[in-house]
Amino acid sequence: MILEPKDMIICPKQPYFVMATSRYYKAVVMNQGISHFYCFQKDDAIENSIIAVPDGCIDILFCCDEKEPYAHVCGTVLHPKLVNNEKNKYYFGVRFLPGNSFKFKHITMADLVEQEIPLLEVINDKDLFEQITSCRDFNYQIQVFMNKYLKLYKYYETTNKHKDLRELMISSIIETAGQIKVNELADKAGYSVRYINKMFSEQFGLSPKVFCKLMRFQYLLSNLNDSNKEIFDANLTELAIELGYYDQSHMIKDFYEFTNTTPGKYIHSLQETEYKKRLIII
Repeated sequence: MILEPKDMIICPKQPYFVMATSRYYKAVVMNQGISHFYCFQKDDAIENSIIAVPDGCIDILFCCDEKEPYAHVCGTVLHPKLVNNEKNKYYFGVRFLPGNSFKFKHITMADLVEQEIPLLEVINDKDLFEQITSCRDFNYQIQVFMNKYLKLYKYYETTNKHKDLRELMISSIIETAGQIKVNELADKAGYSVRYINKMFSEQFGLSPKVFCKLMRFQYLLSNLNDSNKEIFDANLTELAIELGYYDQSHMIKDFYEFTNTTPGKYIHSLQETEYKKRLIII
C-alpha cells in the first residue's frame, strides 16, 4: 500500500536507532513543535551501529550516565552519519518537528545542520540537564522537559511574526510529499522566490529544495516501513512515480545517498532485525 501525500504526517523516522537496540520506546506527540520523545539502551548483544539519516529535524539527546552524563543538540544530517553511543547506557531524546526547537542562544537553525553542540552551551538550564540525566524514568523525563519547554514554546509562537508563513510552507510541502517547487511555494504564499528562500532558511535551516528532498526521502521510508519485500518489488515503479522520481534508478540513487544502502536491502534489514517488535510506541 502506498500512502497518499494528503495522508502524510511528518513523523520523522530514524530507523537505525531502532535496529541497533533491543527495545526502543517512543512517545508520539505531534503537537506544540514536538514530534516525539524516545529512549533506548544499546545492549551488549546488539552489534548494529546507530546511524542517523536525514530527517530535517533537531534532536536533543541526553546520555543518562551516573558518572559522565551529557546532552547534545543535534541538527539534521544531510548524509548518513554514525552516532557516537556506548553500550549499556541509557539515552533519552526529544525530536522536534521541522522548523521547531528550543530557541537557543547565539545560534540559528542553519548553524545546527550536521552539527552536535553541548546543550549547556546554548541553554543555560543546569536544572533541566540534571533532572533528566539523573533518572531513567521515561514518563518523568518527558514531564520535566515539557514543564520547561511549554512556556518558552508558547512565548515564541505568540511573538513569531513568521508563524503563519512557516506553517503554510511546511503544510504545502507535506501535502505534496516534497513535490513542490520554490516558485510554487512563493505563488501560494504571495511572496517573491527570494523572500521565500530567505525565510525558509531562517525557519528551517535549509533551502526549500534540500528540505523537499529530505521530506520525499522520509515519505519513502514511511512506505518501506509499512511494506514487505514482495509487495515492494511489485510496486517499485508505482512508488517511484508516486514520489515524483524520474524512474526507479533515480529513487534508488537518492535512497542510497541518504542511507548507504538500497531500498530492497533496507527492507531486508527491517525484517532481519524484527524492526516492528523492537519499536514500542506508548
